[in-house]
Amino acid sequence: MTNRKRFGIASMALASAFMWSATLADDHLPSDCETARDRAKSKYGAVRHHFDTFNRCVSSAQGDVKQCQVELDAQQGALGDFIFAQRVAQDVCGREGLSGDLVR
Repeated sequence: MTNRKRFGIASMALASAFMWSATLADDHLPSDCETARDRAKSKYGAVRHHFDTFNRCVSSAQGDVKQCQVELDAQQGALGDFIFAQRVAQDVCGREGLSGDLVR
């Protein structure tokens, strides 16, 4: 076998190994749908945090709930962010033929 044939066979084997490893690497990357779901889950966590903070404020306000306005505004902002992220997830996942719901 000549050196030229050996080089050709070796380069084909190397190219095949490279394409195979690239395919395996793609399997471990999150899809756009998974990324969008993760963002929505993160935004949901923020809603829960601000909800709890607002409830603690109201519980300790002793009738003067006006002092909880900042917490209420933060809760409403977080809720808006979550709703937007959930809609984005539904759109992105719908394009991939999947459900964008947080719970699969």
